[in-house]
Amino acid sequence: MPNMEKNVVQEDLVIHDAVVVTVDDRGRIYESGTVVVRDGEIREVRSSEPGDADIAADRMVDGEGRLVLPGLVNAHAHLEGTALSGAFSELDAMELFAYMTPFVAGMAEEYDDLLEAGYELAALTFLQGGITAVNTMDVRPALGADILGEAGVRAVMGPMISDLFWDRSVDEQFEQARSFIESYDGAYDGRIRAAVCPHDDWSCTREAWERTADLADDYPDLPVHTHLLELDESDRMARANGAEDSLALLEEVGLLDERLVGAHFRVADDDDVTRMAAADAGVAHCPSIFGYYNLDPETP
Repeated sequence: MPNMEKNVVQEDLVIHDAVVVTVDDRGRIYESGTVVVRDGEIREVRSSEPGDADIAADRMVDGEGRLVLPGLVNAHAHLEGTALSGAFSELDAMELFAYMTPFVAGMAEEYDDLLEAGYELAALTFLQGGITAVNTMDVRPALGADILGEAGVRAVMGPMISDLFWDRSVDEQFEQARSFIESYDGAYDGRIRAAVCPHDDWSCTREAWERTADLADDYPDLPVHTHLLELDESDRMARANGAEDSLALLEEVGLLDERLVGAHFRVADDDDVTRMAAADAGVAHCPSIFGYYNLDPETP
């Protein structure tokens, strides 16, 4: 007689009877919901049904009293300095930028073990806190790409570029950026993506911005990640570069568009907000930084 036994699909993971916050286009919340993962992909998100606890799965989770939601995103980070978190918290704004970033950059060129430990600590704390994706710019992101990729974290990464901030060849920086893109964009089953990362709008000359725009043109699918309007010096530097202000400079070189992710946006005014919105550009405000540093010493 023919074998009438049905093939039973073995799911990777089933979570049942949990409060499921979908964050989908309808904002649906299931007070008692089930999530089914098969072949590494979420296949079902729905109301729980009788018998869900009996679905064949490698891992079954009773979600009673638990909340299930998509992973959180850290939209702006510098992971190489993770091992030194809090070490510079007593510096004022100018000391912070004059000493901390060059120090971390120098450390990144010499102390592989400390950098790798920082990336490992970041991956651990991210996953413990529900963060599954990060957007980071660093000096040597290739060290972290493998660590984050193997940990299962999604990351958008790139080496920072500046022609005024530290004593590194600008040509070397752009070569490193291109090499990282070619080597890591799409790595680890697509979890690691590359980005073009000019450091900020107060330590890059117009020439650096123009070269950044040329690099971005070569890779039109990649985001451009920078510090934007973080300091009062931002617009002053733009005027020194021959533009009306920081956003005007980015627009002139062709970088004020939907690919742009501007970190902090701290000194932006209403007009800056309107122009960013019109360009469909993104902003990562990062208010938690003020838990480490006080960039407004006259403000409690």
